Amino acid sequence: MDHHPSDYHRIVIVHATLMGAAFVLFIPLGVFLIRLTSFKNVVWWHAAIQISAYLTAVAAFGLGAWMATVSGQWEASNGHPILGTIIIWLLLLQPVLGYVHHRIYSRRKERTWWIYSHIWYGRALIILAVINGGLGLQLAGNTVKGEIAYGVIVGFMFLLYVAVLAVAHSRRDQRPEGETGEKMVVGAEK
Repeated sequence: MDHHPSDYHRIVIVHATLMGAAFVLFIPLGVFLIRLTSFKNVVWWHAAIQISAYLTAVAAFGLGAWMATVSGQWEASNGHPILGTIIIWLLLLQPVLGYVHHRIYSRRKERTWWIYSHIWYGRALIILAVINGGLGLQLAGNTVKGEIAYGVIVGFMFLLYVAVLAVAHSRRDQRPEGETGEKMVVGAEK
């Protein structure tokens, strides 16, 4: 017999959909934008997309925290809600790293370790989020087909990300370098 509130299953689906949108759609979109385009204020568009993704993840986290509370899943042996909480808190540092880099770059016009910390910290958080998504599927008792679909989508986004990095890297010698290491369209950096 199910001891969850009547709308529990619907909330599980909304939680998973919002988290998936945040980490598999919006965050990569912000990365693709900054790596493949070059126009005035691209950094601020990137920031806006990433902050929107974070707020989406926070909303999904709220639903997840409610589910963990009503179902008694706040246990150290249950990795999904614990890791999810850690990821949400760790994400708070990401915009700080990006903003500090931007401020330093605006003055010096050179990349510093701040940009690399922003990039690699973000990559690490996405990997943790993907792992946690898999743990969430297990916790929800998802079907094998659902888990395969998750793997296919994540795999596709990984390959797309690698392709975007390859395209961005191939442009390195063709244009002047921008703030995040992307190559600028001449005249767009102003």
